[in-house]
Amino acid sequence: MKAKTGMLILALIVTAAIASACGSNSDNTNSGKSNTTSNTTTTNNSTNNTKEADSASSGATHEIKLGAKDFEYDQKEIHVKKGEHVKITLASDDGGHGFTIPDYSVDIQGNGSAEFDAANAGTFEFHCSVMCGSGHRDMKGTIIVDEA
Repeated sequence: MKAKTGMLILALIVTAAIASACGSNSDNTNSGKSNTTSNTTTTNNSTNNTKEADSASSGATHEIKLGAKDFEYDQKEIHVKKGEHVKITLASDDGGHGFTIPDYSVDIQGNGSAEFDAANAGTFEFHCSVMCGSGHRDMKGTIIVDEA
């Protein structure tokens, strides 16, 4: 009887942990590297859905503000120039979502931002990196790195 009760309690704890992760708004700090030398960091930052671009030749950062809600991003396609330093800030109003560009080792978990150098031209997929519910698989888009 004690074994059955222990297994039931363990099952409830695991179920509660999984359920809380889907709607969590936790902030994590992650580090990664793009194909050049750059760091990826996550910070707590809630933003509006606007986009600012600076010239790659000026050495400035191309800032992209991306919203996530109801299993979709507010931008399905993002354009940057090869050689630009890019900062992406993710804002999610409805719980835990993420953003990852695997080819550039970018991963944001929850609201936050990440920076990388767009070293390679081409089209790269981005998608949600936090299991967020039934629409998780459809939460994706493309980042297009155009020749400068």
